[in-house]
Amino acid sequence: MSSFLGDKSLNLRVWHWLSSITIVGLLFTYIFRLSWFDKNDLANIIVTKLSDFNIVISNDDAISLAKLIRADMWQWHYIFGFILVFLIIFRLFAFFILKEKNPIQKIKTTNNSHIKFVKLAHAIFYVVTIYVCISGILIFFREDLGLTKSSLSLVKDLHEYSFWFYLFFIFSHIIGVVKAENSTDKGLISEMFSGNK
Repeated sequence: MSSFLGDKSLNLRVWHWLSSITIVGLLFTYIFRLSWFDKNDLANIIVTKLSDFNIVISNDDAISLAKLIRADMWQWHYIFGFILVFLIIFRLFAFFILKEKNPIQKIKTTNNSHIKFVKLAHAIFYVVTIYVCISGILIFFREDLGLTKSSLSLVKDLHEYSFWFYLFFIFSHIIGVVKAENSTDKGLISEMFSGNK
């Protein structure tokens, strides 16, 4: 018996795929920041390579140069972040103004425990995404808002921990969709492209 099949509105489908691309972009820029573009690793490379040319540079100056090197890459994190802000505002508009069903309504209108669980996961996704957008805006405009780094320490930590939630959500979402496509909901994937089975 089908659990998730049904006409998918154009704005849901566009929002779904744009959000997917945007969140993956955010995750990759964060991964790059923690790995190849880590400021301390880059600073060590700068200090080491410059010493080969008998040029001595302080660690603080090396970190400043490292931040310049990764600035263009990190700029993409901000771009994806503002796109996500726009997308979540658009989705909330669809829920509250266009009266599209939201996950909480879907939880209330079904007796199927599996669908309830999936919709609860989607509701948590929206809560986390709203938090990520608000915290990202606070972090980005910190100086303009007169906030200190220390005052946003917990906000920043939770913003970064969302990385793990999104990784778990994406992998479980893909596994769930593939499982549904191959059992009770054949045509589910094509629906997210065409709008109907």
